[in-house]
Amino acid sequence: MTFHEDIESIREKIESSIKQYGYAPEHNINHFLFTSESRQKPIFISWPDGTGLMAHKEEKEWYTFSEPVAPPNLRAKRVIEFTQFILDKPSIKKVVIESRVKTRKEILDTLPPTLKALSINYTLNWPIMNMEKFDPQLPGSHFKSLRNAKNKFYRDYSVVMKEANEVSEKDLHEVVEIWIKNRTYLDMPHSQIFHNMINGDFKGTQSARAMMVNGKSVGFNAGWPIPNSDQYYGAVGIFDYTLKDLGALLYLEDLEWIKNAGYKTADMGGVEKGGPLNFKNQFLPESWYKTFIFSIVKR
Repeated sequence: MTFHEDIESIREKIESSIKQYGYAPEHNINHFLFTSESRQKPIFISWPDGTGLMAHKEEKEWYTFSEPVAPPNLRAKRVIEFTQFILDKPSIKKVVIESRVKTRKEILDTLPPTLKALSINYTLNWPIMNMEKFDPQLPGSHFKSLRNAKNKFYRDYSVVMKEANEVSEKDLHEVVEIWIKNRTYLDMPHSQIFHNMINGDFKGTQSARAMMVNGKSVGFNAGWPIPNSDQYYGAVGIFDYTLKDLGALLYLEDLEWIKNAGYKTADMGGVEKGGPLNFKNQFLPESWYKTFIFSIVKR
């Protein structure tokens, strides 16, 4: 087990690991770097067999990022090996884990007696869209209000999609700031992720598109293909709340792009229950899965 602080110096090694064992939507080295906050240091932990784990280091705690880049039989094992090593350091009080249901169960079943898993802090629900079944025309009674909103929106405004890196960074940063200020959901998104993405020229995305309404940027979508799958990750959808139904219409634009790109399914990102999940559920995802965020400490 080797800890790497200079991520760029081993980029090729990480990309090779993801190419071999990647499967989760956030198994993306650039996204991993963008999510690192100012108080954190991104660290990649590698094993001789090519498996790995992404993590963010803070002064007194560590956070794993997504699931281990490893085959199913090694995922829980890698988390435990990493956690044991980290918690042997007196200055570290806890390791915060994000894992899927199966991985968490295996962690709990094999956790050594010196460690203790605390109760779940919160749960993310990840909707999966069947893009072969999704119809951009939004037929049927369920989509009537959304269909009417879409027709009115495109009738009333001049709407153009542009490559996000062709739009003023200042304008995109402003969209993020307005979004975070006006967001009414109780979850606490970290706007720095999106500022980092803009500053990084959306590196690591397959597509990043800004919605221009009457010549002004009002939102943007971005995402990438999930490793070793035929699935796309609709990772980012940020908008400035200035127009009625803007969030839903930006989400629809993303779904239409994903379908036209030929993807069979799309992972539309993990959110907590309540408003965020209700919003995504109106588009009728085919299935959902969960990830749990919880901490492990020494007994």
